[in-house]
Amino acid sequence: MKTQLQRIRKEKGFKSARAFAEHIGMSKNTYTNYEQGTRPLTLELAWEFADALECTLDELAGREWPAPAFSDPGQAALNGYWESMNDDGREALVHTAKLMSGSPDTRIEKDRPAHNGVPAEVGRSA
Repeated sequence: MKTQLQRIRKEKGFKSARAFAEHIGMSKNTYTNYEQGTRPLTLELAWEFADALECTLDELAGREWPAPAFSDPGQAALNGYWESMNDDGREALVHTAKLMSGSPDTRIEKDRPAHNGVPAEVGRSA
């Protein structure tokens, strides 16, 4: 984890171990021992570091999260398109999906609410 801690710290703009240690209220020597791996990192302290660095524990530990597997090839394709788009493309895709989800012609499960907590439009029969 030492390599990831140093890499993420630098990516987040903390050029030195001292700067990050001061940011979190820890002595430079104590923090450096964690970064160099000479002092074991507890889960609680890893959470604090992850929060301060605005990253996940998986990122801090260097864990690569496997891509989700979709049984439907269409859903896999949509996810691939999403990952390859910039913000404008993603916004357009969400807008298109929203328009289609409100149409009784394109919805399979008409009595089900819209997915992921996105409320169905009030007054529209789904």
